Amino acid sequence: MIEFSIKSTLRRGAVALLFAGANVLVGQPGVFPPDRPPPPGALNLVKVPLPINLSDYICQGTVPCVSGDANSLKAMKAAIVLGKALFWDQQVGSDGLACASCHFQAGADNRVKNAMDPGLRNTDPTKQNIWNLTATNHNLANKVAPPGGGPNYTLKLLDFPLRRLLDTTDRNSTILADSDDVVGSQGVFRADFVKIDLTQSSGKRQEVCKAALSPTFSIHGINTRAVEPRNTPTVINAIFNFRSFWDGRANNIFNGRNPFGPRDPTAGIDPLNSVLVADPYGRLVPMPVAIADASLASQAVGPPGSNLEMSCNNRMFEEIGKKILGTILKPLAGQPVSPTDSVLGALATVGNSGSISGGINTTYDALIKQAFPSQFWSSTQLSGDGYRQIEKNFSLFFGLAVMAYESTLVSDNSPFDQYMNGNIQAMSPAAVKGFQVFNGNGGCVFCHDGAEFTSAASPLKLLAQTGGLVEHMLMGDGSVALYDSGFYNIGVRPASEDQGVGATDPWGNPLSFTREARNAVAAGASVGSLTNVLPDIFNVNTCIFQVDPCVPITNNFRDAVDGAVKAPSLRNTELTGPYFQNGGQATLEQVIEFYNRGGDGAGTEPVNTTGFLANGTNRAPAIFPLNLSADDKASLVALLKSLTDERVRWEMAPFDHPGLVIPNGHPGDEMSVKRNGGTIYAQDDVITIPAVGKAGRAPLKLQPLQPFAAGLK
Repeated sequence: MIEFSIKSTLRRGAVALLFAGANVLVGQPGVFPPDRPPPPGALNLVKVPLPINLSDYICQGTVPCVSGDANSLKAMKAAIVLGKALFWDQQVGSDGLACASCHFQAGADNRVKNAMDPGLRNTDPTKQNIWNLTATNHNLANKVAPPGGGPNYTLKLLDFPLRRLLDTTDRNSTILADSDDVVGSQGVFRADFVKIDLTQSSGKRQEVCKAALSPTFSIHGINTRAVEPRNTPTVINAIFNFRSFWDGRANNIFNGRNPFGPRDPTAGIDPLNSVLVADPYGRLVPMPVAIADASLASQAVGPPGSNLEMSCNNRMFEEIGKKILGTILKPLAGQPVSPTDSVLGALATVGNSGSISGGINTTYDALIKQAFPSQFWSSTQLSGDGYRQIEKNFSLFFGLAVMAYESTLVSDNSPFDQYMNGNIQAMSPAAVKGFQVFNGNGGCVFCHDGAEFTSAASPLKLLAQTGGLVEHMLMGDGSVALYDSGFYNIGVRPASEDQGVGATDPWGNPLSFTREARNAVAAGASVGSLTNVLPDIFNVNTCIFQVDPCVPITNNFRDAVDGAVKAPSLRNTELTGPYFQNGGQATLEQVIEFYNRGGDGAGTEPVNTTGFLANGTNRAPAIFPLNLSADDKASLVALLKSLTDERVRWEMAPFDHPGLVIPNGHPGDEMSVKRNGGTIYAQDDVITIPAVGKAGRAPLKLQPLQPFAAGLK
C-alpha cells in the first residue's frame, strides 16, 4: 500500500476572487490559467522511471538482488528478452493475437477495416449496440444503400472527423454528421473458454473455447472480430505514465495479478487470487505484492484476459501460463525473428541457408528462471486449484517482463530533442514558431507539459510525494472544482458516452482519486487520515476542500472528473493516428481545428455536453476558441511532426520487432461476410508484418511508417 496526500494549492485556475460570504470562487472563462507550465524539454534528460524495489522481483539467484549489482543486471536483461517475446507472441492470445497485434504501428494501430465499436462505454445501455451512419453515408438520399459503420466497415477519409460541423471554427455550428462510435483495435471472436488441452503433441498446447454468437459484432449470424471501445494509445514512452489506460485504471501499484493494484481486496490474501510462495513447510501461500511506479505492469496483465481484446471469455491468467509454459511450445513459434534483432537476435532460429524458420531457441520456462528469483517458480507443490507455482505466478512474470521491455521503448532523439540539445538546425522555422504557439496562444502546454509532452507522466510521481494527485481547477465556466492531475475533459465526446476516469472499478470504487477522497469525507471519514477507507490509501490533509491559506470552500466543492481522460503524449503523434480516445480525428490538421474551436463540447457555459448528471460542465479551462491564424495552425502541425523520432519511423532499434500476422477485417463488407467453414465465425483477412532487425526497415527495402490517413481512401 502507499499513502498519498492531496495538495491544497490552486492550479490550472484563472485569477480567482473569494467572496467571503458565499465561499464561491469565480474565474474568467476564455482566459488561460495564470500558472503556465514551463516549456517542454529534451526527453533524453529525463531518467527512465522504474520501481525502486524492482530488484526484489527481477533477480537471478535465490536471494533478493541489490539494485544495479551483477545478478540484477543479468536478470533485467533476461526480463527484457522475456518481455519482448511475450509482447509479440501470437500464442498468448486465444485466437492468434499478441499484445503487439494492437501496437504494431509506432506502438499504436492504423487499421481501417473492421475498426469500429458502437460505443460500448455509453452510460445508457440502450445506446451501446447502436451503429451510427458515417459521414460519407450520412446524407445519402437512398438510405437502403450500405449504411456505413458497423462490423467490418472500411473507414474512408471523408468519414473524419466523426463529428462534422458546417463551420469548423464554431463548436455549436450546424452538425452535418455525428457518431458516438469509436475507432479502435480489432480483437478476438466471441467465445467461452473451456480448457487448455495438454494432450497435444503437435508442438502446441491447444486452447479449447466454445463458440458463442456475439449480439454486437456479427453480421447475419456470423461473428466478426470484436473492436475495443477506445482508441489504442502508443506503448512508446508509456513507461513514463503514472497510471495507464485512458481512464487510469491500470494502477501505479502492481499487485502481481491484475490492473487494479490495492483496489483488489483479495489479491495477496486469497490463494486463488495471489502470487504464491512456499512457506517453511513447503506449502504454497499467498504473498502480498505492491510494486509502486509499475503502472505498465498493471496495464500489461489487462488485455490478455479481456474478452474483447485477446481472450476467450473467462480465461484466467494461470491458464495462459499453462498454455505457453513447458517444453512443448516454442516461443514465437511460426513468427520470423531477425538474427539482427536488437534483443532477440542471438536466439533467432536460422537455417543452414540463412533462412529464418521462426521462433527463438529457448523456452519461456528458461527465460523466467533467468529473470526471476527461484522463490517464485521452484516449488513442486500444486496450488489449491491445481496449478504449478510457475503457472500460478505467470501474471507476475508477464507484467514485470513486459514492463521491462517497454521501458526500452523511449523515443528521445526527435528533431525537437536535437534542437533542445543545441542543434538549432534540427527544427524547421515553422516548427520553431509552432513551439512558440504551443507554449503561448495555443495553450497546449497546459495539458502536454514536461519532456514527455503529457502532464500524466513521470512528473506525477513527484506530485504524489508532495500531495498533488488531486488539485483545484477553475473550470471552463469559471467555477472551481477538484480534478485528477493529468486527466482532462476537453470535449471530445459527451461525458455520458464515456465517463473516463469518472467511472468505477469492478468493486464499485471510483477510478478517480478525487472522487474517492470526496466520497470518503462525505461519508464522515476524518479529513486528516483516510487510512483503510480508500482503496488507494490517501492520507488527506486538512486543506483538501480549501484554497490556500486553508480558507474553507464548504462541503459542496464539486469534482470535475466525468468524461476526463489521461492526457496522451504528443511524441510520434504524426504516426499514431487516429486521435483522441474515440479515434475521431484522422489528421493532425483536424486535431488542431478541434482545439482552435474550443473542442466539441456543445452548448454554452455553464451547461454543455462535457457535463454529466449534477455537473453542468466539466470542461477544462484551457479549452475555449483560440482564433489561431492559418500560419499558427500550420506551425503547430510542423512542431508535432518534429516530435517524430526517425528510429520510430524506420523501426530501428529499439523499435525493431519479430514478424507478425494480424487480422484486418473479413472478406466482404458491413453488409455481408464469408463464413469460415462450418463455424459461426467470418474468415479473416490478414496483414503480414515482416520481421525487422536493429537496422530497421531500409535494409529490407521497406517504406517508412506512414500516418493513419495515408491508409484511407
